[in-house]
Amino acid sequence: MSKNILVIGGGFAGFWAAMAARRVAKSAADITVVSREPRLEIRPRLYEARPDTLAVDVLPYLNKVDVNFVRGEAVGLDTTAKIVSLDDATCLTYDRLIVATGSRMCRPPVPGAAEAYSVDTQAEAMAFDRRLNELARDKKDPTLVVVGAGFTGIELSLELRDRFVAHGAAEAAERIHIVLIDRSDVVGPELGPGPRSEIERALQSARIELRLGATITALASNRVSFVDGSALSADAIVLATGMRASPFTDNVPGERDELGRIVVDAELRAPGAPDVFVAGDAAAADTGDGHRALQSCQHALQIGRVAGENAARDLLGMPAVPYSQLNYVTCLDLGRWGAIRTQGWDRRVELTGAEGKALKRKINTKLIYPPADGGAEALLASSTIDIVKRYAIDGSR
Repeated sequence: MSKNILVIGGGFAGFWAAMAARRVAKSAADITVVSREPRLEIRPRLYEARPDTLAVDVLPYLNKVDVNFVRGEAVGLDTTAKIVSLDDATCLTYDRLIVATGSRMCRPPVPGAAEAYSVDTQAEAMAFDRRLNELARDKKDPTLVVVGAGFTGIELSLELRDRFVAHGAAEAAERIHIVLIDRSDVVGPELGPGPRSEIERALQSARIELRLGATITALASNRVSFVDGSALSADAIVLATGMRASPFTDNVPGERDELGRIVVDAELRAPGAPDVFVAGDAAAADTGDGHRALQSCQHALQIGRVAGENAARDLLGMPAVPYSQLNYVTCLDLGRWGAIRTQGWDRRVELTGAEGKALKRKINTKLIYPPADGGAEALLASSTIDIVKRYAIDGSR
């Protein structure tokens, strides 16, 4: 009976895990990806206009390298019997499992939060875009509220005027009242002080009102209520309030970090389930220098490749390789102001303005996508675990 590697999740980590597993295993194992849709959502770009275009059909890629696809959502896991159960009651067996189920945005625990917009998934980003289209066609001057002044909230708030332009409302775009809210006293608290002054200048130039140190007590479709009793009227409220590992990771035995991620060993194995490897936003992995990988595309690309490599190596009795990703950079889109690239965990600013914007555009439109052409050999070559060194030099979020 053929051995098999099962990959749960079809995002960046899951896609590249499957490619790397096929490259190492060759014809010695069946490889199957399980996902709700055969579509790679380009999640880092969902703050942009035209979210309907921000996904890639993965079936042609999987077919090229003989990777199977099963449509469904994994809901259960028996690590003793090595069985994954899906939402339609289907059960799939595995010899090695790669959990790459990603993350979900954390909605704040306040009334009305479930009804607010977000750009966490393509479907949610498209719903928000439909609301922007409605407002762009209206004669009013709308107020748009972004809750969460982290990476995504900053990028989204600075893109909103141009998203109105994309809906044919160039004049109205300049009259939008944009409010960016966070309970922190500073913007981009997780980014540290390095890039902060540049971010603040970009927000000021874009005429974005900041409400920092603000605690929200309730949300409605047209209103934000604060702990001090004040309220803000709004025409659309969109959340960008951080991420947590998807609920499926609760099925994997082992220690978790504060984001619900599985704490993995250097080979990306779940210590409580030796036949299970964890990748992407589901993995709390040491990058090799004492830092934890972030829930980011930059880290998911490499973690996915290493998890796929090691699952196949382990299955074939080959020694595993340790995960490492020592070069850490960020590249933050600042809308019309440009973009900013930083180097290292202390986020030393290296590029700003138009140069930063050109780099960000290259990342968003080329580097994070699967190769657009070429056969199976070229695709598998892109799954090698040193390919990300080139990517990391260019930088990402």
